[in-house]
Amino acid sequence: MSVNTSEQLSRDTAPDAPDARVRGAHRAVLPAVLAVLALLGVVAVMAAAPPPAKDANAPSAQFSAGRAEEHLRQIAQRPHPLGTPDNARVRGYIADTARALGADVRVESGDVIRPAWGNPFPAATAHNVIARVPGKDRRLSDGKALLLVSHYDSVPTGPGAADDGAAVAAMLETMRAVTSAGGLRNDVVFLFTDGEELGALGAEMFVQKNGLDGYGAVLNWEARGSRGPVMMFETSTGNGRLIDSFADSGRPVANSLAYEVYKRMPNGSDFTVFRDEGAVGLNAAFLHGFHDYHSPRDDLEQLSRDSVQHQGDLMLGLVRGLGEQDLRELREGGNSVYFDLFARVLVHYPGGWALPLAVLTVLGLAVVVWRGARASALRVTGVLAVAGTGFGAVLVAALGALGLWAAAAALRPELAALPLSEPYERGYFAAGFLVLAAAALLAAVRLLRGRRPAESLGGALVVGAVLLLVLVIVVPGTSFLFQWPLLAALPALWWSCRGTEEERSAAPAWVGTLLAAAGPAVAIVLFAPLVDNLLIALGIPLAAVAVLVAGIGAVLLLPLLARLPRPGTLAAAAGVLALALVGTGLLRSDFDAEHPRPNSLLYVKDLSRNTTKWITGDPEPDAWTRKVLGESPERVSAADYYPQRGDEPVLTAGAPGLDLPAPTVKLVDDSTSGDTRRVRFKATSQREAWRIQIRLPREPLKSCVVAGVRMDKAALAKQGEGAEGVVFQFTGAGAVDGVDISCDTEAGAELPVDVSDYTIGLPAEVAALVGPRPKGTVPVSFGFAPDDSAVVRQITTL
Repeated sequence: MSVNTSEQLSRDTAPDAPDARVRGAHRAVLPAVLAVLALLGVVAVMAAAPPPAKDANAPSAQFSAGRAEEHLRQIAQRPHPLGTPDNARVRGYIADTARALGADVRVESGDVIRPAWGNPFPAATAHNVIARVPGKDRRLSDGKALLLVSHYDSVPTGPGAADDGAAVAAMLETMRAVTSAGGLRNDVVFLFTDGEELGALGAEMFVQKNGLDGYGAVLNWEARGSRGPVMMFETSTGNGRLIDSFADSGRPVANSLAYEVYKRMPNGSDFTVFRDEGAVGLNAAFLHGFHDYHSPRDDLEQLSRDSVQHQGDLMLGLVRGLGEQDLRELREGGNSVYFDLFARVLVHYPGGWALPLAVLTVLGLAVVVWRGARASALRVTGVLAVAGTGFGAVLVAALGALGLWAAAAALRPELAALPLSEPYERGYFAAGFLVLAAAALLAAVRLLRGRRPAESLGGALVVGAVLLLVLVIVVPGTSFLFQWPLLAALPALWWSCRGTEEERSAAPAWVGTLLAAAGPAVAIVLFAPLVDNLLIALGIPLAAVAVLVAGIGAVLLLPLLARLPRPGTLAAAAGVLALALVGTGLLRSDFDAEHPRPNSLLYVKDLSRNTTKWITGDPEPDAWTRKVLGESPERVSAADYYPQRGDEPVLTAGAPGLDLPAPTVKLVDDSTSGDTRRVRFKATSQREAWRIQIRLPREPLKSCVVAGVRMDKAALAKQGEGAEGVVFQFTGAGAVDGVDISCDTEAGAELPVDVSDYTIGLPAEVAALVGPRPKGTVPVSFGFAPDDSAVVRQITTL
């Protein structure tokens, strides 16, 4: 049945309105529906906020952030990285407190290296605190215990109140709640690891010394910020039974998309060690407040007590639940698909259901589209045109966000000084990018004017159906994002395709509007908190990913947006607003006392080249570093001193010579048997160094024994980005006491040993050359760029 253009436009603006009264009702319903959907998105995001903190007078059976804070005041006084006196102080406090709470406590120490970490290989002497609360019925799980894990070491640049002092304090408060109630049926072991910040060294040592046969589940607790809800973002494979327990543990914030994404990322934590050894368990952290992470601002003042409360509620809930059940059952079954609703309910079902549900939903969509085509309610070509235009708009939005950020970064190059280039005024940028996505969708609506209502609905659903089928096969844990919005939207498509054209035209338009809102409502509940989390986890420089996800979820809004008057004008207005928001973010991105500029300065004395120089990883000198770098520092690679950074350039300039003693290399043993020469040597720092780095040529090495671990040629060949040769980094006592290494090489081959040692911060004689760091600046956060240090390098040939 053919329809002329004027009839199509009339149907688009008032698709089912036979008289003025119905059109008036429709005009009243549509704004109300869109307002409710917007409010639903706000509620979905805000509902994830952590619960209010309980003070120290809370009932004994409950977790109290107020009581945990008493521990934090002892833990987060100062930075306490591995190998420092403050690290030993915190370790002693944890051990003494756990003993006073009635736990069986031991401190387990040893040399450890993490071969799985790759080149450079981290190593240290680590000290773990292990506190066991005996169970009342060890036969329940055949002697297997529940293992809770957090790390007590901090980075050198921050006191570690959030990372990971909050989890340490929460574990001590949980221990109090468990012991005061007389314990649980299963043993509960509280493991406080050392050296997580250097490569999960304490977790590695624990597994090497104890194995995991005695543990039924591992619960790891982390932080990558200073506030926000605690999100469970990683589980082991075969998580079905564990998710059942997690669902009953408190206010759950979790979804299986995070699990699917995280396991494909190169990130790691203590849990990575346990997961790789086949443990059943989960990993949880709070993520908001990224600029406090690893920085001097990771202190009690910045830490949210509400986040500590949420962490503790989840922790205690899981301990009580898992402490009373047979932990062996956690290995039964497969993976679950799961997601939270308003951080109050965790919906979860077996992963095996995902494919049948998807197939049935897509078949239902196909049937309704076929019937709609038979009834002349839609044309398949029209459905495909809407689908293609909608998906194209999503791609345009993502590319637009990418380009807009590139322009912002070019206009404000000093943003590169921030960790991951994450701007302080991130809210303006995030809002601008999301408004840009709205502009793209409104522009798509303008292009699609004249399409039949059923075609708009069908096209939006086709986009979701295609993605559902792809994801349910490739990453089934993500299928929920499209499964339930599609299912909720099918009645609206059926309504638009039912009966004859006369019957469709006679029906009240507001009914179709309300039905068309069902799919978007479900999508908003699922997508809004996910997009918020992506913007936090990935950061503004990668906001295009979040915009892509948001756009895909918002495609279901196309049928409702198609009913708006003048979508082209609205698209233009949204585009202008997006530019205004990003522009405001740029204008407000100046550095000040509340938003300090990170900077760093290193003094490098390289005896192998007979040079002394200043180095900074900052993109450009600031007022402080310019004092010694001058106006035109040279850009060179620092791979000799920081191999993990590859060939990424740093700024450097000549520096005056200072009498800093070089590390020494002493030959301990040298023997040859057949075609193999065995060389044993000891490298030692001659000053108060925190780390010593040893680089050996890849050839002629056959194997090395380091920290009691033999690494053959294949293990040594693990290539780090830009690392030439094999690099070992020893932190803590090994730097001063000496590092003992034994290597097998080809007979007759010389072995050049390249050794550098590093201090935490600038020694007094070096700091005097540049003066104090000015107000409005802060040391660069550990792990993002070379931080303040004095480095001395020497090469000795054995």
